[in-house]
Amino acid sequence: MSKSNPSEKPTDTIVKVAVPVPLRKSFDYLAKQRLEPGTRVLVPFAGRTVVGVVVAGEPAQIAVALKPIKQVIDSCAVLSMSILNLAIWAANYYHHPIGEVIQTALPVKLRSAQPLANPFLVKHFYRQNDLGQLDLGKLLGRAPKQKQVFDKIPVGRGITLQQLLKQLVELNRSSITISLKNLAEKGMITAAKSAQQSSDSSGINNSSKIEFSGTLSHEQKSAIDKITQAKGAFSTLLLRGITGSGKTEVYLHAAESVISENQQVLVLVPEIALTPQLVERFCARLGGGVSVVHSAMSNNERYKTWCMANQGKACVVLGTRSAIFTPLKNPGLIIVDEEHDLSFKQRDGFRYHARDLAIKRGSLEHVPVVLGSATPSMETVQNVTLGRYCELRLSNRIGAAVLPKVELVDTRSHKAIDGLTLPLIERIADRLKSGDQTILYVNRRGYAPVAQCGACGWQATCNRCDAYLTYHESFGKLLCHYCGTSCSANHTCPQCAAGLFYSGLGTQRVEKALKQRFPHSRILRFDRDELTTQSALEEALNKIKLLEIDIVVGTQLISKGHDFPNVTLVGILLPDQSLYSIDFRAPEQLFQQLIQVSGRAGRGESQGNVIIQTAHPENHYYQLIHQYDFAGFYKICAQERAQLGFPPFGYLAMVRAESTVKAAGQRFLGFARDQANNLIRQNNLSGLHIMDPVPSPMEKLSDRFRAQLLVKSTSRKSLGQLMSAWMPALEAAKESRKIRWSLDIDPMELY
Repeated sequence: MSKSNPSEKPTDTIVKVAVPVPLRKSFDYLAKQRLEPGTRVLVPFAGRTVVGVVVAGEPAQIAVALKPIKQVIDSCAVLSMSILNLAIWAANYYHHPIGEVIQTALPVKLRSAQPLANPFLVKHFYRQNDLGQLDLGKLLGRAPKQKQVFDKIPVGRGITLQQLLKQLVELNRSSITISLKNLAEKGMITAAKSAQQSSDSSGINNSSKIEFSGTLSHEQKSAIDKITQAKGAFSTLLLRGITGSGKTEVYLHAAESVISENQQVLVLVPEIALTPQLVERFCARLGGGVSVVHSAMSNNERYKTWCMANQGKACVVLGTRSAIFTPLKNPGLIIVDEEHDLSFKQRDGFRYHARDLAIKRGSLEHVPVVLGSATPSMETVQNVTLGRYCELRLSNRIGAAVLPKVELVDTRSHKAIDGLTLPLIERIADRLKSGDQTILYVNRRGYAPVAQCGACGWQATCNRCDAYLTYHESFGKLLCHYCGTSCSANHTCPQCAAGLFYSGLGTQRVEKALKQRFPHSRILRFDRDELTTQSALEEALNKIKLLEIDIVVGTQLISKGHDFPNVTLVGILLPDQSLYSIDFRAPEQLFQQLIQVSGRAGRGESQGNVIIQTAHPENHYYQLIHQYDFAGFYKICAQERAQLGFPPFGYLAMVRAESTVKAAGQRFLGFARDQANNLIRQNNLSGLHIMDPVPSPMEKLSDRFRAQLLVKSTSRKSLGQLMSAWMPALEAAKESRKIRWSLDIDPMELY
């Protein structure tokens, strides 16, 4: 065996680097050392220096003129192989630029050239050991603030800036910071970073845990057993439980079982703000080991959570869709609550679906994935039917609670005045007498969606969008709900000066009508106009829980995850608009919305009632909701979609284009269609149908004209093959540089 010559130069390595640019490929660079995939590097790109991530590497065997890496930022990989493989898979599946996908997976603090640092090291300030030679009186006699700060620094041990801020409340942060700097320059103190005190590696603060004291149902016990038996290997389990059946308790027991084996749990929720009770229960049951990821967190806080999860110090990471990329040192279980919710689909940029990535991550990390929902998506139900997922049922509510009784009120025979029919008014009055609470669901903000003139026919429309302006009486403005354009509402027609009238229904109009009808009742409007901050939302929820509110008028904000035992009546005022949608998913979304909001009623001891006001009570979807016929609904939906070749019986991709020039988007998509058809012929691909480009249902949005091109396929493989050839070709075409365009694989909305 020959020995290597120590004078030999190390073998150069060609590394593939993903850089954050909108190009669907990685780039080759020359490295003087082997670099682990997931390592951040500084590389030259298009005349500038950017931060990239190594995705692969191999010894250089050919002489090629490659640019060398400028700097290796980290001594080790910042992305684990499982997260890196998930990002690479997602880039290939969604045909999105790998560099942008990896950017999504990195905390903001790691997207720059800032070195990987331990966020748990805190700067401590110490008195200098030998102060005998210093004249302290002379040094501090004319610096009273410095003396105040110096006197608070203990002898023999350090103190942090945060501790000084608490002790010196009369001084602001700036004064203390400047004083510390001056004291250091005078040689009176030194500073050093040391580890912050934290809990043990399990991340659980046992002192704050609240043990389960209730009784599990037979179905809950069975579901928990099935999930715990699935540990250690990949599988997908659908926890299909009606509203109020105790899905959260199943999650908690399963999580406790995983944590007891020093493994971690990832929990995805549609929106943190709308699931406070779930968050509270996880934190109360599992103590200090729960790390919550949400949009209100600073970049530093997000980075700390990322590090805690990566180091195994967080036993549970609970967050929204972006949390799917949070690293786990020892993953054991992934939970996706309300898996059907559209919030899991990213609507711009990198258009991924967090539920689908959760399933892929489970397969990569060999852990079970639990999907929870009362109204699972058609895709999930089909996967159960095909035997790909295991279904766990919770068919009864907890304790004595039962599903509410649903009543359909025909608005053709019971006229609605300001959204309220007489049968609904009578039911509300009964609840006010009995001291029970009512929720009225109106999925539209504002007072009225249309402001128009009865004399000349003028209507208030947005000059930037193809949309009407909604009248908001609470702040006296006409507002576009799409681009945010607003103007004062002067109540007179700008064309003929006649008075305007307002048609349609919004939460503000219903709230006003209720105050007139029930002047002594306590009414709360629960929408994003009224609840503009997280604290306002929490305060509103607390008022409902404390029975300080009699009637809640709310949008979808009120339908998700809330548990109000004293609510015994839910009124649904405007469901019919979904019946006329052009989107094939509209019936499914209508069914899910109405079942979810209906589920807010009757969670206590009394059976609840639900009134659905509709002009089409004979519609088969309403009849299925009325009877809680879940199987019948999915059967009808499946038949309709199978005939049309829509998901889950077919596969879709949507190419969207937009421009400030009206017809430019459609012209580009016409070019794209022709290119796709040529590729289909050249590659002998079958089962693909390229639709003609059409204007989007709302063509003009924020001063840009939009168009779309739908691709249908009977084969996932054929669709992927087409996209792999089509996207690079479109990207390289000069026509693509004149337009803004994007690709959406598995689009959830077709408008």
